[in-house]
Amino acid sequence: MYSNLTNNKKAIIFYAVTLTLAIAVALMAPVIGDMVRIVSMLTPLAAVLIMLLVVTRDGYSRAGWADLGLHRLGRKAWAFALLAPLPVLLFSYGVVWSTGVARLALPPPSSSSLVVSVLSFLINLVLSLVISVFLGLGEEVGWRGYLLPRLVPLGPLQAMLLTGLLQGFFHLPLILLTPFYHGDGNRLIVIPLFLLTLTLAGIIYGYLRLTTDSVWPAALMHSAFNTYWAYLLTFTVAVSPQANEYLAGESGLLTILGITVAIIWLKFRLPDKFRLGSQPS
Repeated sequence: MYSNLTNNKKAIIFYAVTLTLAIAVALMAPVIGDMVRIVSMLTPLAAVLIMLLVVTRDGYSRAGWADLGLHRLGRKAWAFALLAPLPVLLFSYGVVWSTGVARLALPPPSSSSLVVSVLSFLINLVLSLVISVFLGLGEEVGWRGYLLPRLVPLGPLQAMLLTGLLQGFFHLPLILLTPFYHGDGNRLIVIPLFLLTLTLAGIIYGYLRLTTDSVWPAALMHSAFNTYWAYLLTFTVAVSPQANEYLAGESGLLTILGITVAIIWLKFRLPDKFRLGSQPS
């Protein structure tokens, strides 16, 4: 339909379509309940399909699909993508457990042996990760697969930050229009913390995308974060739900601190062209 759009126009149209779909899905919450979170995660993928098959029609060529970064697995980054979220979340929840904001509540011991219990836990964790990867891919095909490459002419690191911020705003319909996402705490506090978390995380997700030319590592990290977070939530009983929301999890100050440490570590690994302040070539 519009084969000659600039990257900026493609990015704007993609985001407008995605945000419109996100609002529409959030308004369906009274009907579909908690499923609204899963459906919402798939709206960036739906927007990509609309862009490729209807708006620009790039999807009728192999190059159009290859541009999403699905054709490369980026296996060298898988270990980092799967493991990096764990110390960040363990740090944030460890602090709230140790300070009394929340308490660790492990499931009661089963009649099975310790080895069987551990194996059962690991199998369930792996299955959860596998399922979560496909949901995470639903978002990441949009954010890091489609949007980020079109913002790179602004400067790679600037594009990473902007993509993360836009991803954060995409979640606001869920936060503001439904009770199913970040329901604890004052929205005036939770939303800025949440946006900061997603903006900073955008650097790490973007680093994985741009250095591997693959969307899979970003999808794996996104899925790993969500899975570990879900498990830690089940092991946590909040003495103060509001304080727990402000400190740990996806909108917590401690999580932001952990992500910042990871970014500082990455800074020494970033090629010069990805450094803050670099200008488009």
